[in-house]
Amino acid sequence: MTNVKPILTKYLVGAAVCGIAWGYNVHAFAGEASDVVTELQKSIITIMREGTALGYTGRYRTMAPIVDQTHDLDNVARLVVGRHWKKLTAAQRSTFVRTFRNLSISLYAGRFKDYNGEQLNVRSEQSLKRGKRKLVMTHFVKSDGETIQFHYILHRVNDQWKIISVTVNGVSDLALKRAEYGGILKNEGFSTLIERLQTQIRDNANGL
Repeated sequence: MTNVKPILTKYLVGAAVCGIAWGYNVHAFAGEASDVVTELQKSIITIMREGTALGYTGRYRTMAPIVDQTHDLDNVARLVVGRHWKKLTAAQRSTFVRTFRNLSISLYAGRFKDYNGEQLNVRSEQSLKRGKRKLVMTHFVKSDGETIQFHYILHRVNDQWKIISVTVNGVSDLALKRAEYGGILKNEGFSTLIERLQTQIRDNANGL
């Protein structure tokens, strides 16, 4: 029988893209980096509460500028490709970054379309020694009381904190994508990777 827990964890991390949660609650902790996470959560709640009225296209258009504002997708795109990045041409890099951005936004728009009272509380913000980064720790509380831990890592981009990684219950989204994308690039090539991402984008648009 398929082990459901790892699959669920991977889904949660994938849905997080680089920082998704399912709800928003007024948080007790305030800080520059945590404010970025909070802004993201407010927008997610908006598309969840207005999901049907907005439709997929409306949810995508709502989230696109927020994702650009709160995530450093250019850097994340480079990180998830890893050592293969140096082997890509300038045109391939541009194509990958554009496709990865569309995928990230489509995950929000495709999966967050209703709201059942779930909440996310920002618990703390702390400095990390490596790269002058910040760690923002949050708790996602489901309607049945179960708590899932979301840990965001942010760094500075032009004097603004931006999300570069999220860990869900100890599972790193960055590590998952790096392993998956690296394997495809090594064994099947760049075109196949782009095709896989475009398929995921279509599936998100169709609610699959």
